[in-house]
Parts: sequence; structure tokens; C-alpha cells
Amino acid sequence: MKESTLRKYIKSILCESMDDSHRCLDGAIVNLSSKECYNDLCFRIDDAIQVRDSYPLQSDSRDHYNGVLKVLRRKLRKSKKSLDNTDI
Repeated sequence: MKESTLRKYIKSILCESMDDSHRCLDGAIVNLSSKECYNDLCFRIDDAIQVRDSYPLQSDSRDHYNGVLKVLRRKLRKSKKSLDNTDI
């Protein structure tokens, strides 16, 4: 068995065992390491930034969206890392 084939097989087993899933805006559940997940998270972040910026500084609503953005960006980094690892 070639080394590249073995690497792909091991990565696929690891991805299956991680059980990281994401629910997209359209209701579809996709793997965190999928392009659909990454694109959905980018869209959500852009949308949340626009909504957050519509609130005045130092407001509770703005603080709420800053918290949401923090979580979305963390998930986006995890998705990007997983996506990059599956392309090897």
C-alpha cells in the first residue's frame, strides 16, 4: 500500500471518529471538515458582523453579538484546520 493512500485512509478514519457535525442555515447537517460547513460559517460571520454593527457601542445587544462572533470564529478556525488536513 502506498504511503499517500495509507495517509488518506487514516485521515478518513480519524474524521469519522471525531463526529464533528454542523447544522447549516438550510437545515442540512454536514461534517465540520466540509466546504459547505466552512462557507456557511463565513456567511454567518458576515451576517452577524452587519447586525452587530447596527447596534450602538456599549449596548447589551452588541456584547451579545460579540460573543456569538467569538464562538463562530472559533468554529471557523476548527473547520478550516479540519478542511486543510483532509486535503493532504
